[in-house]
Amino acid sequence: MAGTPDPLLRIPHLYHFTDVRNLPTLKQLDGIYSTAKLKEMGAKFHAGGDGQSLQLDVRSGMDRYVHLCFDLRHPMESYIKARDNEANLVYLKIDRAILYQDGVRFSTGVAYAQGVQTFTIEEARDGNMIDYQVLYTYMPWGDLAVKPRRRAAELCEILVPDYVSMKFIKNFPNG
Repeated sequence: MAGTPDPLLRIPHLYHFTDVRNLPTLKQLDGIYSTAKLKEMGAKFHAGGDGQSLQLDVRSGMDRYVHLCFDLRHPMESYIKARDNEANLVYLKIDRAILYQDGVRFSTGVAYAQGVQTFTIEEARDGNMIDYQVLYTYMPWGDLAVKPRRRAAELCEILVPDYVSMKFIKNFPNG
């Protein structure tokens, strides 16, 4: 519809969380690479997922994507910290312009999970699949009707094929 603003503009930015031990590699490689690309390059990295989740990523082809989330609180963060007491996660702020790169997809939950579907970003936008209201508007998070919506929205991912260039990272630490 002509004159209708792009709903993707409601997304102020996205996030990628990683272990701070990965920051030197990200700086050296000039961005964030998918686990498949990192393995192809022989780069050393501290994986966010455990062996099982990494295998599920490989089987589903999700290891070929950089996974981004909508908020600073991703439910998978607690699993990583519980599994690796040395994990020190940092959220890198990603410019929403990444949404307009070729091949970007939206997943309706953690991308490798059973029953989760992925769509092109255009399908997600046009099909109103992103719950902007629960992500970007104050709502009573304790409300039993709101809480499951919020959790579902937090699990959704933006999938970027292969690589997120450093030019999209807005808060990369200096040093």
